[in-house]
Amino acid sequence: MSPRIVALGGGHGLYATLSAARRLTPHVTAVVTVADDGGSSGRLRKELDVVPPGDLRMALAALASDSPHGR
Repeated sequence: MSPRIVALGGGHGLYATLSAARRLTPHVTAVVTVADDGGSSGRLRKELDVVPPGDLRMALAALASDSPHGR
């Protein structure tokens, strides 16, 4: 049985962790913080009242398969 990994965080650090963990096991769970308020994320949060998508998008990209559909 392969290990199960849970990673918490956001940004580039979480992306790197998830990318590495995905190579160890298919059982990877990410808890992504969405407290980013800098740059364009801050503008989206302020003007549209939405959760900033940047960190979530990066986490999904890290967990996506290397197939054409995954990328």
